[in-house]
Amino acid sequence: MNVVSLLDHCRRRGIRLYAKNGELVYRAAEGAVTEDILATVRAQKSDILRYLARFEGSRFHITATSANRAPLFNRFLWKDYSRRVMEVSSANAPHVVMRGAGELLTDALLKSIDLLFERHDVLNTSIEMAGGNLYLVRRAKESMAFREVMLTGKTVQEREDEAYRTANDLVWEEYDLDNGPLFRVFLIRLSAVEYILGVGLHHAVGDLLSIGIMFQELFSIYLSVVAGTPLRLSPTRLRYMDYLASMESWSTSPACMEHMRYWKDKLKSTPATDLPRKGSRPSGGTVSESTAETGMRLGVEVSRDLKKIAVQLKTTLFTVLLAIYKTALWRMTGQEDLVVVALYAGRFDAGFQNAIGDFAMEVAYKTCFSENPDFTETTGRVMRAMNEAGLHQPVPLDWVRRALEKDGISFCAPGINFIPGDAAGAQNPLELRQLSFIPPGVRHGCQGFPVSCHMEFRDVGGVIEGSMVYRNDLYDNATVDAFLGCFAKTASDVINQYILKKGGDGATLENI
Repeated sequence: MNVVSLLDHCRRRGIRLYAKNGELVYRAAEGAVTEDILATVRAQKSDILRYLARFEGSRFHITATSANRAPLFNRFLWKDYSRRVMEVSSANAPHVVMRGAGELLTDALLKSIDLLFERHDVLNTSIEMAGGNLYLVRRAKESMAFREVMLTGKTVQEREDEAYRTANDLVWEEYDLDNGPLFRVFLIRLSAVEYILGVGLHHAVGDLLSIGIMFQELFSIYLSVVAGTPLRLSPTRLRYMDYLASMESWSTSPACMEHMRYWKDKLKSTPATDLPRKGSRPSGGTVSESTAETGMRLGVEVSRDLKKIAVQLKTTLFTVLLAIYKTALWRMTGQEDLVVVALYAGRFDAGFQNAIGDFAMEVAYKTCFSENPDFTETTGRVMRAMNEAGLHQPVPLDWVRRALEKDGISFCAPGINFIPGDAAGAQNPLELRQLSFIPPGVRHGCQGFPVSCHMEFRDVGGVIEGSMVYRNDLYDNATVDAFLGCFAKTASDVINQYILKKGGDGATLENI
């Protein structure tokens, strides 16, 4: 067993090997390290230490700078990547819109926004374009993007209708990318004790985790301002501008070039995954303009069973869903080498945990289906692919795609995303009620990046809900329905294999 395989073997058993003061040490759950593993580690101690030292030297590190201008690496900012057409609408921005009851003081809220502004200077930025590239530019402090709306309706129902209509308009309002700011806060008052509060961030400066951080911190600051008590927020260790500037300098380093070679070798021989069409091929449209979406729901029992399988296989629900997704693709296409692109949080440094910025990256997971693997083996192969990919982050997949293009290779792969738990509840310190008109945002893999289809899952209230977004210039409804049926059948087979069920026909998938 070579060093990489040994480290992967240990990781899958909850064992972490690392170097400390020139010695090899480990951390593991009680009883997780067996004598045979210890013997193997001791026999390869020198090789493991050399590998860990080499890996640590190749890692990406943030360097503090005073940069006020840095390049953006976010492909979500392009509506049509191949022609470098920029997306400007607020569909490119995550929002949280909540309805609450109680007193909310405007002056205190304004002061809270001002303090949040000082805490995260990335909020006061704008975008510049030069040489076909995008740059984030920090500006001197200007007026805050806050709007308060007093409703004019005379009856309760008129105010309700006006409130929802106004909130929807504000959510979809375009951002001024040239002048900024790239965030917004709006307050709609239904009455003296009822309101709707909205917070938004453009994807240039914030991802889904960032909007949660911003919303939580805004309310924490507000409560401190109202109570007249000191802020109890952890200091921000890293600036997003420093991250971008460090990425720019690291991109020309030997370590980055080594990671790039790995990804090019990994992806260059993978054929594009193309679902066999069941109907006539659609005509017309472009990648960015021709997308469609079909909703789906896995019922309570099916969702519960998939979570049990994840526990049984000692992995995550995302890994199980990814393995089912890949198995369905394999069954329908017959391709043995499959690549699926997933979204990776990108916050590998502890200093990112309370930072606002768009750290999210795409990562490609390649799995081989040779020798007709069963689902246990398939899940193991998916886990190994995920572990191996983790060693070669954080190279943006966009860099790899552009490098492959120079070699005449067009990279295209399906996508997947999974949002665990009830994100709205987790981001809601005052137990406000999240409203239903939050814009979907740019669908990962269907705008600005050439993929054929994308599946997105959310674990909401114990039920896995999701959607399949696809290029309808490639696929007709019959093809999409056939794939969803294949996905449901695969999930059913997996559940029947691992869980003894009383009655029922296994997994069902309903269009919603």
